[in-house]
Amino acid sequence: MGKNKIIGFNVTIPYKEYIISFLDEVLYPAKYIGAVNTVSVSKGKLIGYNTDYYGFIKTLEDIKFNIKGCKAMIIGSGGAAKAVLYALHDNGAKTIEVVARREETLAEHSSIITKIWSFNRGFSLEDYHIVVNCTPLGGANHSNVNPITIIAANEDTLFYDLNYVPEKSLFLKKGEEFGCRTMNGKKMLFNQAYKAIEIWNENNGEDL
Repeated sequence: MGKNKIIGFNVTIPYKEYIISFLDEVLYPAKYIGAVNTVSVSKGKLIGYNTDYYGFIKTLEDIKFNIKGCKAMIIGSGGAAKAVLYALHDNGAKTIEVVARREETLAEHSSIITKIWSFNRGFSLEDYHIVVNCTPLGGANHSNVNPITIIAANEDTLFYDLNYVPEKSLFLKKGEEFGCRTMNGKKMLFNQAYKAIEIWNENNGEDL
């Protein structure tokens, strides 16, 4: 890689977990999330990062959403959901609840999760400040599906869908019906990419 001047690369599903065994070092929070989407090649070593974590935080900073003290709900339990989980926790969310099909996938993270819900129920979201869909449900291949059944919501609740195709998922449209703010994952995609470039530059002492 050094001869070819490769200073880093991105990793996407389904290889975000598989890549870890090939790396020399995995840094926080990727180590705890268990998923790497950015690899830096520095001084002959392969170093793993999770820039989804930073991309998510940056999008909330940009709209001046205050994570500290908030009540949050995460839909899903995969790598993206865990990145969001640690982003919320590390920035002071008061409570973080998760909707998951398999509770055992969250066992290692139970200390920072307030409650785990199953999908087979209706949800009243009036007390939540932010609800984040981290599943593919509602995305390009499942556009006719809403990840959860929503009974009610407060207009101050932020509906955030990591999917960005279609631009407005059924989940976001439901939020709009209740007068809520909505956001898809396109800006998070850009922000995590900017963070990856920043990491590559810092680790190699040069600008791309």
